[in-house]
Amino acid sequence: MNTKFSFPILTVLFTLLLSYASAQIVEPVDGKDLKLKYTTSWLANDGGYEEVHIPHDMWNIYVNADGIVASICGWDEGGTNVGVYHNGKLISRPEGSGTGGWGRHSGKAVVLDDQYVYQLLTQHGCDGANDRMNENGLPQFPPCDKAVEWKTIRRYDLFTGNGAPFKTGYGYRGDMLVVCKESSRSLEGLAIQDGKLFVAVTGDKSQDMPDSIKIYDAATMTYHSGYPVKGGIGQIYADNKKGLWMMQGKRIIRMNAMNGRLLPQYITIPEDVNALSFSIDIYKNRLVLPNRGKDLNVLIYENIYKKPTCVGTFGTKGGVFVKEGNYKAGQAGPYRFSGPSAAGVDAKGNIYVTNTAVSNGRGAVVEAYNEQTKEQLWKCEGLIFTATADFDRSNPEFYYSPEKIHRIDHSKAGGRIDELVAYTADPFRFPDDERVKENGAFVTSSFKRTIGGKSFQFISDMYGGILAGYRFDEENYGYIAVPFLFAHNGDPDKNRQITFWVDDNGDAVRQENEYHNLDEINQYSMSMFIDYAGNIWRGTRHQGFFLWRCKGLNSLGIPQYADPEFYPLPEGFGDAKRIYYDPATDNLYLGGFSPAYPDGQDTWWALGSTFVRCGRFMERAAAGEVVKGWKPDMILYVPFNVEDGSGRDYHNAKSFAAEDEYIFVALGRYGFIVVYEAETGKLVGRIEPDETINNQSGWCDFNYAINVMKQDDGSYLILHEENAFGKILCYRWYPEKK
Repeated sequence: MNTKFSFPILTVLFTLLLSYASAQIVEPVDGKDLKLKYTTSWLANDGGYEEVHIPHDMWNIYVNADGIVASICGWDEGGTNVGVYHNGKLISRPEGSGTGGWGRHSGKAVVLDDQYVYQLLTQHGCDGANDRMNENGLPQFPPCDKAVEWKTIRRYDLFTGNGAPFKTGYGYRGDMLVVCKESSRSLEGLAIQDGKLFVAVTGDKSQDMPDSIKIYDAATMTYHSGYPVKGGIGQIYADNKKGLWMMQGKRIIRMNAMNGRLLPQYITIPEDVNALSFSIDIYKNRLVLPNRGKDLNVLIYENIYKKPTCVGTFGTKGGVFVKEGNYKAGQAGPYRFSGPSAAGVDAKGNIYVTNTAVSNGRGAVVEAYNEQTKEQLWKCEGLIFTATADFDRSNPEFYYSPEKIHRIDHSKAGGRIDELVAYTADPFRFPDDERVKENGAFVTSSFKRTIGGKSFQFISDMYGGILAGYRFDEENYGYIAVPFLFAHNGDPDKNRQITFWVDDNGDAVRQENEYHNLDEINQYSMSMFIDYAGNIWRGTRHQGFFLWRCKGLNSLGIPQYADPEFYPLPEGFGDAKRIYYDPATDNLYLGGFSPAYPDGQDTWWALGSTFVRCGRFMERAAAGEVVKGWKPDMILYVPFNVEDGSGRDYHNAKSFAAEDEYIFVALGRYGFIVVYEAETGKLVGRIEPDETINNQSGWCDFNYAINVMKQDDGSYLILHEENAFGKILCYRWYPEKK
């Protein structure tokens, strides 16, 4: 059904009463004496700070004979695009391996020898560049020219991660071998064998330049030879019998490594296998092929020098999503993979598998096994780039991040306090799940709710453009979350309605008659919030806000919603960018801008300058009192500055939550959380990253980044995103007794 609304668009902002303006001074939040008493812990990453954190993606690896593993990804916010691991520890982080800053972008492959790490990396000259020469008398950066981009093999010391320069090396460290300089070309694969580096290079048809393999001496990093390749190029791996294997679409071919002559050995990748990489087991003469398709395991091919044949697999068929033995669907555990992206073996009979979860690439794991016994030897876990978690208030032992369930042990306070229990997003069973769509919204926020005695989770994206709801049915689906609700911003300029879908029949499939759309009045709402009673709230900036009341559960246990109600903003408040409602106290909190402290420009990312608390909201709404001119019970002004290069905007509010007596406001930079009294708006103090995590945190990067729960002892647990180093912070604050 489509519901139409007719109401006037409010075009005049409310005038702030002088009593509000004179009653409060905007207090600074960066004073040294504001720090509160709290402890610091974290979830979801085996490393708590920059030097030891596990990256959020791993797309390829290389394993040497001793079991040293190097992983690579296209981008890691914390700078570990390349990580080197041994015996469950991150032992080095090649510096500057390509986060996008300073014109460097990580490539698709990494290899090792006994002394060095070699990485594919691009370098352009339009970001942080200079025109200086390095110690070799060669340019540190290419010119800022769209047609020019160095495609390099960069070399680092294996154990320190420092750049390992050589006489002909380009770059600021003198450690870059420039393979080609055309931005139109790319490096698709890297291999090493017998002291030689092999790199797969795309050609340029406009210059009659073919695809090719180029060969370099690994000791001197000088050119040795090369040859053209027909049929396309891709990932490569060298065997120890003078052969070079290369992935060409759904085939992996073998050729003479030194001259490119095609050899008879090849494999055809099965249609149901989604493979990003492969490796050659030079110790047992096998090909190892990780599969991100539905089976989520690793294919093993033998007899590879005669007629390669798949003889078996490693890993539970169906991976983490299959119900098997004592494991429920979604339950994490050894030998249950979440998205094999790469695999390799060492000389000791161990196999190493990296996983970047198939729920749209959310969180990386590298794990080692004794292949014969299937015993897990070690595992290192990371988290997606940025996310928060929420408490299960009906079962406080468990916290829910957007795609995972974590079991908490607070006795480990001061370090990582969680154990990964389950993955909840299954793309094979529920392909319409917003969390698994390849080009879907970037999901970050988590709201765990119990409605009518049943368990639900809701998620939102970075900027509040969607809200998706999931129900849990352990008997039929294990830990997998079943989609039942989806709301999405419309577009008034394109006459596109707000999407509002509820799964009426319980099949988790969106059908036309299950949509309850409504006309959009401002697509840039930046706020979709679900309260603990299951009601849904959505701000429309200057115009006001919507409320979909939860009417309870139907016979299938699915929440049902009344047609939305629209309410104007209270007096003294002019721009609803965030909403938070607490059913226990009937307090509605709005965050945004006001006539007293308006936005001087479109500072789109900021929460705003003003909070209001509106007590007895549902009671007043039922009595018809929430009409134009209604008044809030408390107005709070917080520091706000436009972005002008001064850095003063770093203390702008970005996200907030309210719990019991306090309002918790996450600031835009540095990871600061500022606490105010909810009744009076009085500034209580500040929580910030401390020495537990090397005083490090990334920005607060999305709209609903913080969740808070009061404990029986009077303390408050605070979950907050930490987007630099792939974890979720958990603070425990102990208020001073009044």
